[in-house]
Amino acid sequence: MASEFQVQYLDSENKLVKTVITSNSSSEVERSIKDLDGDVLSIVEKKSPSFNIVIGELVKLQEKTNFIQQLKTMLSSGVSLVQGLEIATQQIDNQYFKSAIENIIIDIKQGSNFSDAIKKHPKIFDKISVAMVEAGERGGALDQMLGELEKTLKKDVEINDNIKKATRYPKIVGSIMVLSMYIVITRVIPTFTGILTSSGTELPLITRALLYLGDTLDAFGLYILTFVASLFFASKYLNTTENGKRFFDRLALKNPIFKKINIAAINLRFTKICGTLLSFGVPLKDSLIVAKNVAENSVYKDAIEKIIQDIDSGKPITSSAREAGVFSVYLCSMIGIGEEIGALDKMFISAAEYYEVELNNSTEGLSALIEPIITVVMGIFIAIFVGSVFVPMFKMYESVSM
Repeated sequence: MASEFQVQYLDSENKLVKTVITSNSSSEVERSIKDLDGDVLSIVEKKSPSFNIVIGELVKLQEKTNFIQQLKTMLSSGVSLVQGLEIATQQIDNQYFKSAIENIIIDIKQGSNFSDAIKKHPKIFDKISVAMVEAGERGGALDQMLGELEKTLKKDVEINDNIKKATRYPKIVGSIMVLSMYIVITRVIPTFTGILTSSGTELPLITRALLYLGDTLDAFGLYILTFVASLFFASKYLNTTENGKRFFDRLALKNPIFKKINIAAINLRFTKICGTLLSFGVPLKDSLIVAKNVAENSVYKDAIEKIIQDIDSGKPITSSAREAGVFSVYLCSMIGIGEEIGALDKMFISAAEYYEVELNNSTEGLSALIEPIITVVMGIFIAIFVGSVFVPMFKMYESVSM
């Protein structure tokens, strides 16, 4: 199992280098440094704590975007890849990210391609990053491909920010509402109903139902919480299995709230990848293979695989895309036009621009869709509370006044 080693060595120019290298053994680290004509001063294995919890991503999407932007700018200015990486590393504050880039630099100096080097760090560089870097290396336009990758990552950042903004208010209100409902059902209503029953007032059905619910929550609350947590972790596990992922991927395409966002995001990534790679001279089949490998939804992944198989058998991509059943009439028409005039790359890029606008509209309209639902739920909760507490109280006052 790979470990992290704190290393100090003198490089070929007799300069002191302090870094962290991930490797299987200290001897392997020593060999890699000697291959760089370095003199090892010290190698100390970093001891991992026995109990460690990492909350959130190890490297934030914005950090990766900034790194790609800086590297692209330097490569466009004529700076070598290794020198650009070394300069970019100095701007990174995240130690985990910095250590990974330093290891990538060592791999490149030992003869590895940039794409092969970043492929060793899947927690930082996803499949789409690796695929676009590899395509840039093959086409001799790494800086331009990094520019496209930068745009892709920036779009991902924008989408995530928009979704967070749209769901922040419902999450806060929903959490407060659930907590309030629990307190009302288990504490407030029993107190009021105790006063009502002592006065001989008959409790309506809704009040008795809430009392029963409160007693159930008090008696079995821990079991219910355990059951809900079990369902959550079971769904997480199922999502790691092939059949489970297919089920949740189909569900994501039918979710009434996020359906448009999911479909627009999938189509945007598919058209963007194919259009970009084709414009850099990558063959259609290879472009589709990359698009399939980076597709996060298994339904679309299967559809793209079917298109690849049809292309191998000599079938036009237009008819194959239509038969897949997951691509819109608009996209199939754009593919058909591109195939007919020999400009598939331009048609894919035009379709990507369309889906980018559609995705922006969907994410911006998300809050407008969710807020009315929250308002309705809150109204129902208030109506239930009023009906279960205040209505019988009014009856009690009427009977007393009479």
